[in-house]
Amino acid sequence: MPPKLIIFDWDGTLADTTFPIIRTMQHAFAECDLDTPSEQDIRSLIGKSLPGIIHSLAPNLPASRQEHIALVYTRSQLNPNNQNMRLFDDAIACLNTLKAQGYWLAVATGKGRSGLNKAIAQTGTADYWLATRCASECPPKPAPDMLLEICDELGVQPEKALLVGDTLYDLEMAANAKIRAVGITTGAHTLSQIQSAPHLAILSCLSELPDFLNTL
Repeated sequence: MPPKLIIFDWDGTLADTTFPIIRTMQHAFAECDLDTPSEQDIRSLIGKSLPGIIHSLAPNLPASRQEHIALVYTRSQLNPNNQNMRLFDDAIACLNTLKAQGYWLAVATGKGRSGLNKAIAQTGTADYWLATRCASECPPKPAPDMLLEICDELGVQPEKALLVGDTLYDLEMAANAKIRAVGITTGAHTLSQIQSAPHLAILSCLSELPDFLNTL
C-alpha cells in the first residue's frame, strides 16, 4: 500500500550537514576548553537531540556546562543553521516530484525549533511541509512522539505514513511508531547501522525515492 504521508528527517537526509555538524561540535568543545571529541564519536550520535549528543559526549560534566556547550554550538558561525545550509543536490527535484504526485510531506528532526526554522528559511522549503516536529518539542528520537504527533495533526493513520531517514535513530523511531521506514545512506550512519533497524528499503540517494514509492 503506498503511503499518503512521507515524513523526512532533515540532517543527513535532506541536507548535507554531517561534516558541518561534526566541525561545529568540535569547535564548541574547544571553545569551552574541553577535549575535542572524535569525528566518529560525534557521527554515531547525529540524529539525537543537541542536549542528548552533548550529554553522551560529556556525561560527567555538570548540567550547566553542558548547557553552555549547547549555547556555543547554537551560536557558532560554523553551524549550518546559521549560514550555508545546503540541501543535497537532488532534494528539491525529489520533493517537487513527490508533491506533484500528491504525497503529503512533513519533517521530524533532532533539531530544535529555532534551528529548523532557520534551515527551512535558508533553503526556501517552507511551502513543502504540511507539518514539522522537533526534538525541542517532543521526546527525542527514537521515541515515536514526533511521528505520532504529525500523523495526529494531519489526520493520517500511522500505517499510511512513511519515514525517510539516514540514521539508526530515525528507523527505530519509525518502528516505535509502527510506521514504515526507508533508510538512506547519505548521512551520518553506515549501511550496516541502518540495516540493523526495521526498513522497507535502503536507498543511496533521494532521487531513488519516487521510483521506489511506485513499487508499493
